[in-house]
Amino acid sequence: MESSVASGKSSATPGQPPTRGGARETSRASAWWAGLSLTWRVFLTVVAVVATVLAAALLLFGMAAARTADVTSARALDRTTRLVGALLAGREHALMRGAQVFVQNPSSWPLLLEKQPGDMLDLAHEAVQRTGASWVQITDASGVRLAKSDEPTAPAVSLSSSALISGALDGAPTSGAGVSGDSVLFQAVAVPFIVGSTVAGVLMAAQVVGSALAAEIKETTASDVVYYVTDTLGVPRVAASTLERDAALDEFLRRFVAQGEGSAPNDSSLAESAAPGSAARAEVELGGEHYVGRGAALRSAGGEVLGGFIALRSREAELAPYVALRRWIAVAGLLGLAVAFVLSYFTARSVARPVLALAEATRRAAEGDYSAPVEVRTGDEVGALATAVRTMLADLREKESLVAVLRAAPAVSRAALGVPAALAAVPSGGVVDDQPPLDAPEPIGPGRVMARRYEITDQIGIGGSGVVYRAFDRELGEVIAVKTVRPDVLAMDGSALERLKSEIRLARRISHRNVVRTHDLGEADGVYFITMEYVTGTSLRELIERGAPLPPPAVVAIAKQLCRALEVAHEQGVIHRDIKPQNLMVQPDGTLKVMDFGVARLLERASQLTSAGMVVGTPAYMAPEQLLDDPVDGRVDLYAAGVVLYECLTGQRPVEATTPAALLGKLLTATPRPPHEVNRAVPVALSEVVMAALARDVGDRPATAGDLYDMLVRVEDQL
Repeated sequence: MESSVASGKSSATPGQPPTRGGARETSRASAWWAGLSLTWRVFLTVVAVVATVLAAALLLFGMAAARTADVTSARALDRTTRLVGALLAGREHALMRGAQVFVQNPSSWPLLLEKQPGDMLDLAHEAVQRTGASWVQITDASGVRLAKSDEPTAPAVSLSSSALISGALDGAPTSGAGVSGDSVLFQAVAVPFIVGSTVAGVLMAAQVVGSALAAEIKETTASDVVYYVTDTLGVPRVAASTLERDAALDEFLRRFVAQGEGSAPNDSSLAESAAPGSAARAEVELGGEHYVGRGAALRSAGGEVLGGFIALRSREAELAPYVALRRWIAVAGLLGLAVAFVLSYFTARSVARPVLALAEATRRAAEGDYSAPVEVRTGDEVGALATAVRTMLADLREKESLVAVLRAAPAVSRAALGVPAALAAVPSGGVVDDQPPLDAPEPIGPGRVMARRYEITDQIGIGGSGVVYRAFDRELGEVIAVKTVRPDVLAMDGSALERLKSEIRLARRISHRNVVRTHDLGEADGVYFITMEYVTGTSLRELIERGAPLPPPAVVAIAKQLCRALEVAHEQGVIHRDIKPQNLMVQPDGTLKVMDFGVARLLERASQLTSAGMVVGTPAYMAPEQLLDDPVDGRVDLYAAGVVLYECLTGQRPVEATTPAALLGKLLTATPRPPHEVNRAVPVALSEVVMAALARDVGDRPATAGDLYDMLVRVEDQL
């Protein structure tokens, strides 16, 4: 196995596909990619994208250019063949008109009838000048040649076997292609001399198809043209060409003629045989260039194929503009890759450096050092991550200060015993908070099972509304807290139970790490009880009563967590109404838990029915509108939070009095001293936040718990 892995060979059995090697290669590629820095990964990704787009663009552009070049070549060749046909037809027509005008001149008839050799030769030269022909032949009425303008000594032979001459001897003008020598191609017309009503002879005028005509066509159409003739064996020879005559061109002509590509319909007219509809398509490599061409045959007056022409277009010439454009696209793409490299490098660096800084801050936080600076302040996703890390470190620093306060606890406390804070009676300036009533019910002993489900473990504390126990939920197998509700509290008001149920339903909707979770409302042996999440820790009341004010960072940590809890509760339509240190528990890790959501309104109603001389509940934490029984909203909890923070920072409440009546009067009229005046260790900015929460006018307080949280966040930098 080791040798197969080392060699990269698959250990699959014969007949099975060797997939393990492929998996190893994929794993190696993944490992290689994972080993690259972010800068290189961003760059290679950008390069891959740009290169792929560039290659695809060049490929598609090349395909489109090739198709466009083919279409352009086809159209150009069509125009060229039409032009060739038009030029040949025009030359033929002009030659025919000139010959007809010449033979109709009566001054030439006497010379024709006398048949003197010298006169015939002069007549032939005159015909050349009048018709514009390359050369002229004159025959008698039987078709015997009398003179040839370019050959003064031409023999007097019969030309009547020629379809061109025989047609004219019959009295009708004729035309067609002809071949002279090995490779001279010409157009010819034959017109009879009619004297009276008798054919006295024939004037044959010929015009050579040569390089001048080919050059004219190329200049007009930018297409190359090759004229050729075929001998009696069908071997083609170049008659005129705009291309260099070489062996490759001769070989192309032989293949072209041998394959029948130069054939055309059996038309006697040279112009018709050159029409585009009769053109054959051909492709050839000449001089390192790829040519596309169309050819057509040229026929004699008798319909015999004597040769033809091929119009050629260079594919490289057609593609030249596209090749140049593609070159520029490639250059632009390379420049784009260079720019992409620079941009990706700086982009990756701008991302990598902050990420590395955040990673270092996170590593230090994991080691317990929360002081790492986070200087990244951008508006992108990295900036959002930096803000989150900065907020996390600030929270951890504040919690660390809060944990430090917890570590300074006395050697023996309820927190050390692992039990939650009890709702204990705490005397303070003659006003009693949550004092147990004299007619409190007998405690439930350990081991008793309530509602055939909750096994009581021990008693945690006694409050104004009942007793709190630690219990074991047999059905769910977990420890919970059970808080009984005093029967007399429910009996004081006939609708109290329904209101309690409504409050419990609302409280159950609150799910947050800073809120003690309320589970359910139950009844056992006529006693109603509330089941809640069981948490361990120390009540904020115990921390305050240690004597010294809490450090501002620890207070901010408490305040921010309290704001989070209240914000979630208020969003669900739940107002606590009884925020106070006894209902705030700090766990060993610095997490704050808010207790008693769902029972505050019941306690508030009960406080109105207590005996004279004793204020039950916590009026010192009540907002003025709550004391006056005016309509309230979530800002009463913010006022109570302000009182709690004031007490944490100074060790005393904003308003103190020796009697309940005096306390109520001061709460409604007195303006407390700012915390920084009571304790100089309190930053002014934090003091201002606390005083904003303590505003007597509800409109002057922060509108929501979220707003108060934001004010606390702005204070963090000054701590």
